[in-house]
Amino acid sequence: MTEKGYEAVTVQDITDRADVGRSTFYTHYTGKDDLLQNGYANLRSILEQPVTTQSAGRRPLSFSLPLFRHVHEQQQLARAVFSRPGQPPILQQLDELLAGIVRAELTTLLGADPASRIPLEALVCYVVGACLSLLEWWLTTDMATSPEDMDRIFQALVTPGIRTVIGDVNRPSGPRTARSNQTQPIP
Repeated sequence: MTEKGYEAVTVQDITDRADVGRSTFYTHYTGKDDLLQNGYANLRSILEQPVTTQSAGRRPLSFSLPLFRHVHEQQQLARAVFSRPGQPPILQQLDELLAGIVRAELTTLLGADPASRIPLEALVCYVVGACLSLLEWWLTTDMATSPEDMDRIFQALVTPGIRTVIGDVNRPSGPRTARSNQTQPIP
């Protein structure tokens, strides 16, 4: 896939590269799209593992550190995906996978019926867009920054916006006081 892109890769290319027969491939997958979906299911399970910090317990947007680590391990493939013009289907599926994870976590953080003036989908788009943009930037800078530092950058950029929204949800109605202007820390 790094040589010619997902769309041009055939099952024969995959079996040749993996050194397995076509019948073995079809025993496990119905085609290359099924293989891709299986890969995304594995990635989802990696990203949904809770990440804890010693000081704060489970942290918000915990998908980001495992994602940066995974991309670091798969640099060549990630560069091929992000370097294609437009938004290839494989990158669109990554966007959708991250949106699902972020949406679920933000729904938990904001509660079932958020009173925020910021629509949930706008916040999901903001977080996912920031993450994918940082990944693209990282991949074009020879990845000199560690996955842990990339995660710190991501968290530093998106956490204030989420804190503002959570503060907005938790802010009492009525006139604002000095206390109600403060944002709540992300739990």
